[in-house]
Parts: sequence; structure tokens; C-alpha cells
Amino acid sequence: MKTSDTLDPHILSPIKLKAFWALDKMESESNDRFTAAKVALFLVEEQGINISRQAIQSALKSDKSATNRNTKGYKLMENGRQQLRASTQKQEVVMIEAGKPFSAKNIVLKDIFTKLKEGILICDPYIDIYTLDIIFKNSDKKTPVKILTKNIIDKPSGTFARHLADLRSEGYKVEIGIYSSSDLHDRYIMDNQTFWLSGNSLNHLGNKESFIVRLGEDIRQGMLVTFNNRWKVSNKI
Repeated sequence: MKTSDTLDPHILSPIKLKAFWALDKMESESNDRFTAAKVALFLVEEQGINISRQAIQSALKSDKSATNRNTKGYKLMENGRQQLRASTQKQEVVMIEAGKPFSAKNIVLKDIFTKLKEGILICDPYIDIYTLDIIFKNSDKKTPVKILTKNIIDKPSGTFARHLADLRSEGYKVEIGIYSSSDLHDRYIMDNQTFWLSGNSLNHLGNKESFIVRLGEDIRQGMLVTFNNRWKVSNKI
């Protein structure tokens, strides 16, 4: 059994782990090297993960000990497989069943949000009024919430702004930052102690089977820096 057979690529973070997963998954007796473009294409077409060749190439370059590169492409080394295996250790995994959106949003997320302390940071490439509904139902209005996104689904036009204004009028401290760069892929929730990585956008949890995974402090600290850097240059609404 391959290491990738036991992992869900949607909840792997950072991006290099998604690339390692794809290299391991695609590897066969006849071919064990793939270009960054082929890795990205596999993740997009076969796994529905929105990612670019440039993002894959940058991620693989960031850790040269995990792969070997030649003119034919990248080959996954044992170091990369070890990192994949280590990513599943000491994790708390919550499975979201398909066809149960109400339970996912009102039971699973409620349990996660009640454990969060101080400020809540959310990164989700796609949000809408149902994202705001999750904040309303599951968070304490005294707790500041920052949501970093690149797309606000606003149908009918103006609906999102009205819902956000209504939420704020009731005392909820919700800030929205729009970061339009294409490198915003991951979906996660964190506070000053914990980090939860979600396989799907929060507003679509329960529509299909997915996972929410609690990752370690090293990941939280790294992603906190990334979040803060992107928040600084995002357009606030």
C-alpha cells in the first residue's frame, strides 16, 4: 500500500504535502518522475484541488531534500514520504458525512468553535451569507473574527453586505479581508492555540464526505505568519 492511499490530499497542508501526495499517488513501475505541471493537473482534474503549476513548483523548491529533480521531472524521495506519514501523527480527525450539512454546521462546527479562545482566524477561498450564518450560530459575539477570502459569492447582488451589516449591528466583531492572489487555496480555522484544516469550504460542509483535521503547533505558527501577512495587504470590507 502506498503512503498516499491512507491520506486525504484535501486536508494536507502546506502545499508541498499535496505535491508529495500526488507524486506518491501517480508513481508506477514504468514512471516515477513528473513535472510540476503534471502534478498540478492531477490535483486539479483528479482531486478537484484548485492549484497552479507555479504553486507546486515553488512548494517543491522549498524542500529540496524531499524530492529529486532532473529533466524528466520530480521524483519523491523517502524524506518526502516520511513527511507524509508524519502529517497523520497526533492528529484529531473529524469525519463529515455526505448528505448531512445541518449536522456538520450545527454540531461539528459548534464543537470546534466552542474550543476556540480569543480571536478566531478563518481562511476560506469562497464565502457567502451561509459563512456568516455559521459565525452567528457558533461563535461568541464578544470574540473577534477575521475571515480571509478571495471570492465573496453575492447572490442576489448586495445580499452579503446586508447580512454582514446586520451581523455587526447585533454586536458581532466580524472583519472580512479580500486577498485576490491565486495562492490562496487552503481552508482553515485557528486561534491562539489550535489549528483546524478543512477539506471543504465551511459553507458547503456536509454536502459531500470530507474531513476536518486538527494539526500541530508547528503548522499553526507557520500558517499564522502567512495569514497575518496576507491580511495586511487584503482589502477590508
